[in-house]
Amino acid sequence: MRLSLDDSGQRFVIRGFTDTLVRINNEELTRSFLMTPEQIQGDIALTSVSDLTPDHVDELCIDDPEVLIIGTGTRTLRGSAEFQAQILRRGIGLEFMDTGAACRTFTVLASELRRVSLLVFLPAQH
Repeated sequence: MRLSLDDSGQRFVIRGFTDTLVRINNEELTRSFLMTPEQIQGDIALTSVSDLTPDHVDELCIDDPEVLIIGTGTRTLRGSAEFQAQILRRGIGLEFMDTGAACRTFTVLASELRRVSLLVFLPAQH
C-alpha cells in the first residue's frame, strides 16, 4: 500500500508497506526496525512481539516518545503484561496494531509533529 500525506518537513516518511517490507523515503526495510522522528534503528535484535521484555523499554524509548506504536505483522498481537506495565509506568502511551495500521497511525501522528516512535516487526528473511 502507498501512503501519500504531505511530508510536513519530516526527516523520515513512510512511503508504502507490504507484509514483508516498509518503504521509508526511498529505502525498503525488510527487517524489524525502530523509527522515531529523529532516527531509524534498522535490523534490531527483536524478531517478534513475544521477544519484548521490560529490559527492552530503555532501547525502545529513545527520543522521549509520548506514544510507542508497535506493528506486529498481519495480525495484532500484544506484548507481555510486564512489558506493557513498564512502558505505562514511564508515562508513555502504547499501541499494538497490525503493521499496516501502525504505519498509517505513525504517519498521521508524525505529520502532526507528535513525539511518536514506531517499532515494526517484519518476518525474518531466509
